[in-house]
Amino acid sequence: MKLVGIDETRIIRQLYINGLKEIHSDISTLSRQLEVSYECLDKTIKSLEKTKSITIDSENNIHLTPFGRKQITIVMTGGTFDILHVGHLYTIKQARLLGDALVVVLATDNNVKRLKNRLPANNLNDRAEVLEGVNNVDAVVKGSETDFMSTVDLIDPDVIALGYDQAEEERDLYESVSARGHFHVKIIRLEKYVPGKSTTKIMQDIIEHNYRK
Repeated sequence: MKLVGIDETRIIRQLYINGLKEIHSDISTLSRQLEVSYECLDKTIKSLEKTKSITIDSENNIHLTPFGRKQITIVMTGGTFDILHVGHLYTIKQARLLGDALVVVLATDNNVKRLKNRLPANNLNDRAEVLEGVNNVDAVVKGSETDFMSTVDLIDPDVIALGYDQAEEERDLYESVSARGHFHVKIIRLEKYVPGKSTTKIMQDIIEHNYRK
């Protein structure tokens, strides 16, 4: 039976995610992650190596080249994502449609307190674990408390998707990322899902409901 390789984009996306998470990527690891046979994966790996989209080091770890990285579109979005609700899921789905992989930058507990004058109901690690299990989220990165642009450097996004209610202005953000050398980045404002869907509103409703009882 003739072996058919798998879609190259799937491999490139997984290599990017593994690099972000500092996971070593050999063929056995990728085979488990992508749930494809070693033989089929090996066929596509050889093709990617031939086109110089990847390199393989002396320990058989696979690395994306700058050329390979350009073959996928990385979307970055961010927020608190505390008490996950349908509005969050809609935002995540919208953002993921803009590219091949979605990286969510999660605000730290200290940043949430600074911006909202309260700590989140769920701590950073719990929020990250929940988001990691959400469809359409490819990776979660904990945001910097001192240098937002260092997070942009780490992710190197092609698209930054802003939530409908996030304070950043598109032009100002583009000027900031361009000054850092990310001239290719597109800034896109996402749409609102349903009015009244917010973590604050949910928390208020819970308090009022329990008070009435």
